[in-house]
Amino acid sequence: MLASLKEKHQILVTPREYDDLGKYKINADFVKMYAQNECYRELMVSYYPMLPLLEHTVPFEEADYILYMHMYARCDDYSDFVAKQLENIAKSRKTGAEIIVLGKAANAEKLLNGSISNITFWGDHFTEKLGKKFDMDIKEQYFVYDDIEKHLAIWPVDGCLNKCKFCRRSYMEIKFESLSLETIRTNLDRIRLNTPELMKKVSIRAENLTEYGIDIYGKPMLHELIYLINSYDEVEEIGFPIGMCIGEITPQILEALCYSKKITELYMNLETGSDRLLRFIGKKHTCEQAREVFKKIHIANPNIKILTTIMLGLPTENIGDILETAKLIIDTRPNHIHCNYFICSPNLPLAKYPQISNSCREYHLKKLIDFLNELPVQEPYEFTMDSYWIDKRPLSRKRIREIEKLNNDNKFFEEQGLLPEHFSMGFRVKLE
Repeated sequence: MLASLKEKHQILVTPREYDDLGKYKINADFVKMYAQNECYRELMVSYYPMLPLLEHTVPFEEADYILYMHMYARCDDYSDFVAKQLENIAKSRKTGAEIIVLGKAANAEKLLNGSISNITFWGDHFTEKLGKKFDMDIKEQYFVYDDIEKHLAIWPVDGCLNKCKFCRRSYMEIKFESLSLETIRTNLDRIRLNTPELMKKVSIRAENLTEYGIDIYGKPMLHELIYLINSYDEVEEIGFPIGMCIGEITPQILEALCYSKKITELYMNLETGSDRLLRFIGKKHTCEQAREVFKKIHIANPNIKILTTIMLGLPTENIGDILETAKLIIDTRPNHIHCNYFICSPNLPLAKYPQISNSCREYHLKKLIDFLNELPVQEPYEFTMDSYWIDKRPLSRKRIREIEKLNNDNKFFEEQGLLPEHFSMGFRVKLE
């Protein structure tokens, strides 16, 4: 095993052509197929521990076992792509070779509908299952020090019990499973005993942290997890870079978030400033609840960096919704806003509604920026937008001039036809 995550990532995540299977070198009797950008959780928890499987290789046509995995709808829906790849592999494999489909790619089983023989689907705990199958000492790692980002990453829960209508979970099966508080305590004690320096910055990650513990304790227990991690003197910073559902923040969880002064980063998704749209997409919170949660956390810990996501281009979205979203941004005062476009998959519940055109989405983004410029605020506040990000940060004079030129051109979207990911300079929005 290599010590550096960067080296591991280079081996594991490498661009590959999918049409020339015969040229791949694979570990022993295995082949591995994957996308370029895997889900961070699957990389750290499951894929990196599997690296011993890559120590010995044979050509694809000689393989007795073919391991397949794919990021599968981290943002887009790759359902058809995954199914077609598995069909091509099945046609090209050695006679009698078994295909083992791992992780979220295992959701393709329902699409294939039994059309491929000698194929196994392992959606969860697949690293441990591979270890047992091939008599190797490998298993998932839920406490991993990321030597690239310099934090101890912890995954206390996987899956989500919600079925928001814009989310892949509405059509994918992802097992919901929490680690017990005692398991987490035991592992943290072990790390403190052996490598306490790795605990300086802890990153708590999950698809939905606010539901942590429901399957074990019958109720959300994120507040107890926060108190537990906060209790270690070795921990100086705690980050929640993903997985906080505003509508599921109980009074106990909110109290714990306000209590810990070690929390430096907190991600809570607003999604939209329209209560109508929040109900439409299946979110549990209201705009007033969001305002209250953000306000209490800001007061309790002024130094905390709050990140959020705004989604534009939802079906039935109108300019009134965009105005309300701008108002919510100003009221909640997030430090970073990840602004993205709704991507509709045929499998999503929202697919049955008429979709907003690209030009309309771009116009809504422009109006959001205009509203942020025009609405009054209680204190000076500055956002910038670069690619998908609206980010509170200083800008160089040259960059400000370039961005203001874009802001002054009311026909920029229509003339250029650009989506946010194509912006090289972005927008400056000064609220005063």
